[in-house]
Amino acid sequence: MHYFDEGSGPVLLCLHGNPTWSFFFRNVIRELKSSYRVIAPDMLGCGLSDRTPGKKLRSIDRINQICEFVEVLGLKNFSVLMHDWGGPLGTGMIVRNLDKVQKVIYLNTTLTETESLPGFIRLAATRLVGKFLTRHTNSFLKMMITWGAAKHLTPDVANMYLFPYTTRPRRDAIWDFVADIPFDSSHPTYSVMMDLASALPKVAAKPVKIIWGLKDPCFHRRMLSKVAAHFPKAELLEIPDASHLVLDDAPQIVIPAVKEFLDRDMLSTPSQSVPLEQGQRTIEQEVGSVHAMYSAVISFAERSPITPAVISPRWIRDPINGSGLHYSNTSFGELAKTVNQYQRGLSELGLAPGDRVLMLVSPGAEFLSLALAVMGRGATPVFVDPGIGLERLSRCIQDADPHAFIGSPKAHLLRLLKRALFHRIKFHVTASEWAFSGGYSLGYLKRFANAPLPPVPLPKLKADGTLRAQDVALIAFTSGATGTPKGVVYTNEMLAEQLRVIRDVLGQEEGTADLALLPIFSLFNVALGVTSVFPILPVGKPLALDPAHVVKLISDLGIQSSFGSPTLWTKIAEYALRTGESLTTLKRVFTAGAAVPQATLDLIKKVAPNCEPATPYGATEALPVTFVSNAQLKALLHSPAVTGEQGTPVGFPISGVEVCIIRSSNEALRDISEAEKLPVGHIGEVIVSGKGVSPEYLHRPDANRLGKIRDLGGFWHRMGDLGYVDEKGALYYCGRKSHSVYTEHRAYHSVPIESIFDALPTVKRTALVGIKGGKEPALVVEPLPEFWPEQQDDIEKFTKSLKDLAASSDLTKNIQQFFFHKSFPVDARHNAKIFRDQLSEWADKMLIQRRAA
Repeated sequence: MHYFDEGSGPVLLCLHGNPTWSFFFRNVIRELKSSYRVIAPDMLGCGLSDRTPGKKLRSIDRINQICEFVEVLGLKNFSVLMHDWGGPLGTGMIVRNLDKVQKVIYLNTTLTETESLPGFIRLAATRLVGKFLTRHTNSFLKMMITWGAAKHLTPDVANMYLFPYTTRPRRDAIWDFVADIPFDSSHPTYSVMMDLASALPKVAAKPVKIIWGLKDPCFHRRMLSKVAAHFPKAELLEIPDASHLVLDDAPQIVIPAVKEFLDRDMLSTPSQSVPLEQGQRTIEQEVGSVHAMYSAVISFAERSPITPAVISPRWIRDPINGSGLHYSNTSFGELAKTVNQYQRGLSELGLAPGDRVLMLVSPGAEFLSLALAVMGRGATPVFVDPGIGLERLSRCIQDADPHAFIGSPKAHLLRLLKRALFHRIKFHVTASEWAFSGGYSLGYLKRFANAPLPPVPLPKLKADGTLRAQDVALIAFTSGATGTPKGVVYTNEMLAEQLRVIRDVLGQEEGTADLALLPIFSLFNVALGVTSVFPILPVGKPLALDPAHVVKLISDLGIQSSFGSPTLWTKIAEYALRTGESLTTLKRVFTAGAAVPQATLDLIKKVAPNCEPATPYGATEALPVTFVSNAQLKALLHSPAVTGEQGTPVGFPISGVEVCIIRSSNEALRDISEAEKLPVGHIGEVIVSGKGVSPEYLHRPDANRLGKIRDLGGFWHRMGDLGYVDEKGALYYCGRKSHSVYTEHRAYHSVPIESIFDALPTVKRTALVGIKGGKEPALVVEPLPEFWPEQQDDIEKFTKSLKDLAASSDLTKNIQQFFFHKSFPVDARHNAKIFRDQLSEWADKMLIQRRAA
């Protein structure tokens, strides 16, 4: 056996593969020989070593020879650098010399993953084709120096790789290597591979580094994931622009990485796996170590890898049975592996802790994988509802000022149209397998290994207690139903508290299935071990969902819970009632986003007899604040306010949340001492405090000044809602503060006023608006379709019924103007929050037309 032996110091043994030789390590020898003794042998039959005419060498022979080589050179303590087939051969030697080996480094290799080798290797292993490629010609060699190098090799370097293999007899070993690949159990080397597989856990106890050129056509990225799976604590270095001959493509990256790894004291080498417990960790334990939501998902994936994390339905045309609904499942184990790949890819693109990443991705497994990958690297995903309209969406992006952008192909059209909004981004990714607009695609991210990464620790607050960018867990923009959408900052502590509440108060149980009608809620699901089922839902048009499709999902998959707006659940429940469907598997339906009528909860209960419908009250800034089930609502006395208004009861504050009613004001309150707290039964402004409440808005100092009130080192959040509490502490909702109409005589609050008129059997819904500059109350009515007044007589008759009802109550007797509207403008997220500002402008115009007529 010919070998190089250069330098002095700690020993590094370098083992080549096929069809290379020790020349592959020339740069390693040159750079490291000043501080290490670098030894690089040529396998028998390869490079400058002797040939063995008539004797076929198998893997077991080569492992024996390497072991003898180590013994003859008297190597007592050494590290091993392996490439290609040097990986399995060197590992076979390592398991026999565990007490002598210090550190292990793999470069583009395989160990026991022969099934994953590409087709051209299998073809090269066939006797007829293989001998022609490897022995009779130098085609296999030329394939290596062309396909195996991402950068063009100089003629001198290419010729040196060919130099030892110029004649057919000198190429016998190249064919022997390929012919010795055990593709099935009938191969004589299969048993050697199985022995190696059994011994790999012993090697995994050593410090291991894996360095991989991701453009390798032979040992491709999926093989990297499988090799890395053997070594959970391994350090991984992936080089996107390098191929099989990684030392030729990127010596400036590989060699310093090798030296740094070798220089490090073995005892102080940090573990590179995400720390996971065998038992379930509490959500509270996650805070301060890594991102609470990300850590909870990874922890659950470790415990229950085969539990479905995402189920996505799709319609497939069956030529025999017609259209059919089919399901694709993504397990928690698969989700975690994809998250790991995406983390590595995003890190390579330059994602750093604290970066804000705008996410405009369709709901589903990719949405969750990408969001969790961003969180896992300590960056901040920014979520905006794409259905809010181009103008509002643009304002949100301007506020977010993102450092990176991940979006669907359609979302990238916005990037091309509004380039100024994306001036800051370092990179952009298209959430599909191809990127029509340039940049990177999911195909690029999936080139990386799926092995676990070291966690990114969360930094502490600044000395003055204020937040740094890295302390932000995610940002979710409000729907903008009451003004310009604002970016709500979620801290890691806030997320952990909300996960606790959703688990302990709402009762979401791991291992159950949830119908994700509100996509962002799926992030909480997956963190709690709940399977998210995504219905086919048009982006930005949730009301266009097919209720038949939803009912079939619930039936087929045994769905037990769902969170959706009252508008959506009314549509689903009405369909189930019409078709006689009974949603017996449902146990929990949460409906929120607007005041939920008792009739909606009763309807859900009717079609889901085993379910207890409930309505949590809250906002993007604080969810939930209160929680009440249908049964609890019916048990309440429904106490009116002292002024006679009847608010909608929303239950009692959940544990850990305080609710207070203060006198309504449009002024900023610097301290709670400036607020006037109101007694029981008095309508005022609702303020809340607790760990699950957001501390601030992103880049909106004006909104922070108006929306937050300091209190003894903590703060209160002004919900922007009006309400009152009864003697038992139950909260009653009276509508948004901005939706009230104030005259010189009294205040009109939307929910108490509208509930009076909503009781009419001809009315679908109503909206209190201010006309004449907001000085006079008026009511806009959306009739049920069958009662729409077509003729003037119908209009007058309908209007008279409204005026008669108004006159019957002191609360409404001064409302004189009524308008009919066929379809209220509502928010895209819930299809329930009415844009009353738009209706107010419309009513003023209608009043002018009415007078002109």
